Amino acid sequence: MNKRLAALLACSLLSLAARAAPAELVMLASTDQVMPVAAIKNGELGGGILRDLGEAIAKRLGRSARFVVVAGDKAGWALSKGKADGMCYLLPYWIDGDFDWSQPFLPDAELVASVPGAPPIPSLKALRGKAIGTVAAYRYPRVEQVLGQRFMRVDSETMEINLRRVVSGELQYALVSQIVLDYQLRMDKQLTLRPGLVFASFKAQCAFSRHSSVPFAEVDRVIKGLVKDGTVERILASYR
Repeated sequence: MNKRLAALLACSLLSLAARAAPAELVMLASTDQVMPVAAIKNGELGGGILRDLGEAIAKRLGRSARFVVVAGDKAGWALSKGKADGMCYLLPYWIDGDFDWSQPFLPDAELVASVPGAPPIPSLKALRGKAIGTVAAYRYPRVEQVLGQRFMRVDSETMEINLRRVVSGELQYALVSQIVLDYQLRMDKQLTLRPGLVFASFKAQCAFSRHSSVPFAEVDRVIKGLVKDGTVERILASYR
């Protein structure tokens, strides 16, 4: 009898614990993202803007944040299939699929980085026929529009790898985001790189799956609140 009561009590406690546990907000990160956007090691997101922002959104929703890391070319598929609720630091033309989009709120820019001795690039046309460090599966619509068939991509897994290829002399130029270049230069003084032509400025967004159990109206309200009260700016400032 005592054993039966103990078993019933244990089941009741487990049931209560399950009900008390907060629901999750599952956010994606991709293996081609680097700091300060994402610190990915051994297939896990350990830090960066994506983690801080995901945790802030989840907290406001009364949920716990969980992060799933996928290959860059699988992010659209994973989000479309509802493998996660959302993913941040995106633009609509970077990813395939039909999603709910937040307001643009994460400022950044795309630019050409080079070693100090490389010929300056006054316009994208000056890159015609030149080998350019790019990230595999990344889309560069402005560059593609200007250079067409003379856009000579040299793909690497991440922007960080491209920057090191430029420093080593393997490449003269690489396309990189402003926030990544600024962070990498600050953290590694051995990266003797010159910021060059800024060819696109943008504000990144968050995309949310149409299969998410979290109503988009709630997420959208939370993100707007995080922008309004300065939380987003504080997250970004912590990496400058």
